[in-house]
Amino acid sequence: MRQFIFMTIVSIIILSGCNTDKEIKPIKEESIDFDIDTAIEMIKVKEELIIQLSMMKTVSSNEYDELEKVFTEEFGEHARMFLEMFIILGSEKETESGSYLVQETLYPTVFHKGIMITDAVIYKSYYENEFFNETYLTITQEYTGDDIELEGWKREYVFTENEDREWEIHTFSREMNFVGGEFSMQYLDFEE
Repeated sequence: MRQFIFMTIVSIIILSGCNTDKEIKPIKEESIDFDIDTAIEMIKVKEELIIQLSMMKTVSSNEYDELEKVFTEEFGEHARMFLEMFIILGSEKETESGSYLVQETLYPTVFHKGIMITDAVIYKSYYENEFFNETYLTITQEYTGDDIELEGWKREYVFTENEDREWEIHTFSREMNFVGGEFSMQYLDFEE
């Protein structure tokens, strides 16, 4: 019983210490315009891989392994998510030869007409404790055409700097791709 009371008191002390009203707020924030041409080139490298994958009809097991390596270099921990936008793994989608079918999906890219990089900004937040300092780059793509299905479409790539001070993908926001119906990579014309 004595141990139970002791543990209860310790738990209350610990939990009440966690319940603080103080939110850690930055002491300084800044936004810096990032070179739009550099942003376009960064996205082109990544989206070129996506176009190459989308043009394949099937992917063998060996090809999948190679694609996974290449996509991991460009998309890091998100590589598998990108591959699975196009390749549905599992026996019901496997062909008799052991290859995977590549499904039709529209992943709008800078190579499509009407898809533009509209913004590229570095955001920095500084805190009293430097451990919490943040720096990230957001690159925004938008559809600027007149197709009603894509009206208002946006995607944001969010990058953070690695130890070598190179930008690598951290996360994404907004709508990534469109599946079903008439959506495919040919839904929008490619830039010439």
